[in-house]
Amino acid sequence: MLEFDIKNYPLLKLALPLIGGIVIGWLCDVSLSHTATLFALSLLAVAAGLSSRLPAWLFGAGATGAMLAVGLFVITCDKAVETPRWSGRKVACEAQLLEVPHMGGVATRALAYVVAADGSVASGERCEGRVELYFANSVEAETLRVGEKVRFNAVIENPRNAGNPAEFDMERYMRLKGVSGSVFLPIGGWQSVGMGNVSLQMRALALRDDIVRMYEQQGFEGSALSLLAAFSVGEKRGFPQELKEVYSDAGVSHLLALSGLHLGLFYMVVVTLLGFAGGNRKWYIARELLALLLLWAFAFVAGLTPSIVRAALLFSLVSVGRCLRRDSSSLNSLAFAAMAMLLFSPRLLFDISFQLSFSAVLAIMLLTPWLNELLGCDKHGRLYRSAVSLLAVSFSAQVGVLPFVWYYFGTFPLYFLFANLLLVPLATVLMTFVVWLWVTVPLPPVQQCVVWLLSWLLAFMNGVVEFVASLPAASVMLPQVDVAGACFAAFVLTTFFYCVMHRKYLFAAVVSMAAIVAMMLNIFTDKGTDYSDSVLLFNNNKSGAALVMSQGGGAYALSSVPKFDSDADRVLLLFMEREGITSVRWLETEYSDSCVSYSNGLLSFAGLRMQLLVDDCWLSDSLQHPVDVLWLCRGFLGPVERLLEVYPASCIVLDGSLYAGSRRRLLRECGAAGVGYIDISQLGAVKLRGTGDSFSVETMRGK
Repeated sequence: MLEFDIKNYPLLKLALPLIGGIVIGWLCDVSLSHTATLFALSLLAVAAGLSSRLPAWLFGAGATGAMLAVGLFVITCDKAVETPRWSGRKVACEAQLLEVPHMGGVATRALAYVVAADGSVASGERCEGRVELYFANSVEAETLRVGEKVRFNAVIENPRNAGNPAEFDMERYMRLKGVSGSVFLPIGGWQSVGMGNVSLQMRALALRDDIVRMYEQQGFEGSALSLLAAFSVGEKRGFPQELKEVYSDAGVSHLLALSGLHLGLFYMVVVTLLGFAGGNRKWYIARELLALLLLWAFAFVAGLTPSIVRAALLFSLVSVGRCLRRDSSSLNSLAFAAMAMLLFSPRLLFDISFQLSFSAVLAIMLLTPWLNELLGCDKHGRLYRSAVSLLAVSFSAQVGVLPFVWYYFGTFPLYFLFANLLLVPLATVLMTFVVWLWVTVPLPPVQQCVVWLLSWLLAFMNGVVEFVASLPAASVMLPQVDVAGACFAAFVLTTFFYCVMHRKYLFAAVVSMAAIVAMMLNIFTDKGTDYSDSVLLFNNNKSGAALVMSQGGGAYALSSVPKFDSDADRVLLLFMEREGITSVRWLETEYSDSCVSYSNGLLSFAGLRMQLLVDDCWLSDSLQHPVDVLWLCRGFLGPVERLLEVYPASCIVLDGSLYAGSRRRLLRECGAAGVGYIDISQLGAVKLRGTGDSFSVETMRGK
């Protein structure tokens, strides 16, 4: 039986209060004076604990308090830096591109550090920060390089969610990434002013882009190129969304995120190619040092992104621990790596990639040795040991990330063990060929053979993943949980495996039964909102998007443009997946049933009458058509005063698809006419529900 004693892991004991301090400081506003007081008292407790006349536990309590105070301090300082926001007015700025620009459908995107010119911003407003620049596609935009400086005069938009239910929290994501805003620059709206000082990471990103271009020149294309670029150098910006979902459904999306798995495979391939004997300790240490040197070279080629630097640092610490022959060094190294990164950037604690990486590694370190011992790896041959170890690592990693995956995505890949058993060995072969592809650059004939074999292997891997994802119930939808539910799941998993590892089977059974009862009673499940018999209007900047939800379970979709010209699915699908809506009927022409009626833009449902308007054809109508709500979308023309003569209504909804100039004019006219209005672009999605002779309106932001 394996024993776990936290006394053997002093760095872990320091990391936990540091994390606690960061969480408390993130959720609450703690003054620096209180933090300094806590730190001073903690140091006194540490000093007292060193005295033989006082209880020894004072030292531990003091160290815990000191790390808690450090966590509070670093997150408070970090929050203070991000407080100012951009003014919302045109600002004259100079920006340096921090990454290689990536061309999309209509714009070229690049992260840049922006500095506003003196006098462009007032006191209390943001004057510099990391900003997402979107250049309208042009010949000039294609020539942009990392490190280049540009000048522009534009409005920088602060991060803001659309306010649709079940949407990705882009505002939180950009905040955690340290991105303060975004701006679109039209053709002629910017000018290049030459190259600035190029940092080491900029050079690494430029090299990564050169390697991807080398792949293209060697004939890789399509899904094979996407997989090769993501797997070998972590370039995922051009990876198709459909293929990402396939890898996620199969439970092998970690193959696309350059991380410890890839570095471990690279290290293993390098050690094999070096061929040093492991018996001689001097040669062993030399091999480790050379392998680590090449490992960091690989991290440089991969762009020195935060995730790959994190993995390389962790791997280096674990390797040094092995060289020192310290059995407990792996977990201490993990704790040290976490502390180092959190002290440098405390908001990383709330970043999903950080959470998934460290929870997976922690679970592997704690569970894999026990699973290997339980399954008797030492009593069987090499093939059995390899297969069981692979399954144990995969199972442990999934257990570690389950609470986070449940909370963020609400899905669970059912065949992850089967998929990893097939694909991780295949990934080892793939990494071997990637190394050979780089090594054989000076030998074009040999490299062409490697290219052919690698192309076949990439196609085969994509095919295997698509096969696994196509199996019945490959990805199971889990009940929606809130933060308390995710914490409860983590507590249950930790308690269960601790009890099983220490042979406390009765207590493990009690914990399991309690978890089952809690799930059946939905104690820790986010109950959500009742959407029955309501019309949901979503905030979509391209076209109007609505979903009609009947109490009987039927759903009807409506857009201001024909379905095939609309991108309404972009905002509807996430909500439909969360609510378990498997089918929806699109209302594009006249339609009527026992629940809903739709004709000439007039929607009648559950006592609510809503008129959709997208042009000025209504101006020729001399009859009155009383309705409850007028829904004005992109393309609407005409004064509000005249509109109310034709369609007497108590409320006007200004859709998120309206152009900014049209919205400002309509807002003025609604105020002059004295009619109530709802601006979806500001409020986010709303829920309309008929209530007898009237109707109710409820915002859905964050639900």
